[in-house]
Amino acid sequence: MRGFGPRALTPRDGRDWLMQAWQVMWRRPGLFVAVALFAPSGSALLLALPVWEWWLPPLGGWVTLIATVFCYGLPLSLTVTLACGIARAANRQRTPAFKQLFNRTALKALARTSLLLFGLLLQGYLLIYWVQDQLLPVDLAAIGDRATPSIPATFGVTDTLLGTQLSVLGSVLLVLQALLAVFIIPLQLFRELPLAACWRRSVLALQLNPWLFPVMGLSGLALLALPFLDLFSIPAQILALPLPVYLGILLYVAWNDVFQGGEEEEEIRDIQDQWRASVSGGPASCQSGAGPGSGLPPAESRRQHE
Repeated sequence: MRGFGPRALTPRDGRDWLMQAWQVMWRRPGLFVAVALFAPSGSALLLALPVWEWWLPPLGGWVTLIATVFCYGLPLSLTVTLACGIARAANRQRTPAFKQLFNRTALKALARTSLLLFGLLLQGYLLIYWVQDQLLPVDLAAIGDRATPSIPATFGVTDTLLGTQLSVLGSVLLVLQALLAVFIIPLQLFRELPLAACWRRSVLALQLNPWLFPVMGLSGLALLALPFLDLFSIPAQILALPLPVYLGILLYVAWNDVFQGGEEEEEIRDIQDQWRASVSGGPASCQSGAGPGSGLPPAESRRQHE
C-alpha cells in the first residue's frame, strides 16, 4: 500500500531484518534448500555447454566477459529473485507457497525481475572491464614493442564454482548500492510498476535510510574478496550456498518493513477496515485501537499501542 512507505528506519530495524529473514527461511527449509541448489547447478550446466568452445577462442575479449557473467550471474540472479518471491509466499498465511508462485502471472514477474537484476550486474562488469581496458594499455605503453599480455576477461573468477558465485554475489550488492536500486527488485517483483517508478521509490527509500550504504558496501566488498583469500577459501565455499537465498529473503523483509510497515496487504486491509469502522462509529473500534478521535492512520495507531 502506498501510504505505508517508503519510510525512514534505524539501524536497529536493520538488525531485526536479519533475524526475521532467518525466521522466514526456517519456515520452509526444504523449499529454500532447493532454491539454494539452483544457482550452482544452473552455472554448472551453462558452463558445460559446448558452444563456448566454438565461440570464445576466436572471439575472446568482451564476448568472454559476457559469457562468464552469463554463466555465473544469470543463475544467481534467478536464485535471488526466486528466494525473494518464495519468502513473501511463505510469509503470507494463505495458499501454499509454490501455488502462489507457479502461475503464469508470477512466473512472468519472476523472469522479468531476474533479467533486470542480471542486466544491472552485467552493466557493472562491463563498466569495470572498460575502465580496465582503458587504463591498462597506458601502463603498458612504456614497455615498447614487446608483446603485451591479453587482458583477462574473467576477472573476479576463482578456481571453484561456489567461490565465483560468492564473488558475483558481492558484485550484486555493490551494483545495487551504486545505482540506488536496492529496493527495485522487490518493487518490480511484487508491485509490477514501471521501471522508472520503481527506481524513484528505491532512490527515495535509500535517501531516507542512508545507514544502508556502509552496510551494503562493506558486505559487498567482503563477499567479493573472500574467495580469493586462502585462509577463508573453505568458509567461502560454505557461505556460497545459503547467502544468495538469504539475500533474496532479506530484500523481501526490508521492502515489507520500509514500504508496507511490516504488514502484508491482507493485514493492511483488515486494519484499514477496522479504522474506517471506528471512524464511522462501528463496533470495530475496540479491535482496531484507532479511535474516532485519534486522527492516526491504522499503521501508526498500531505502532503506538505496541
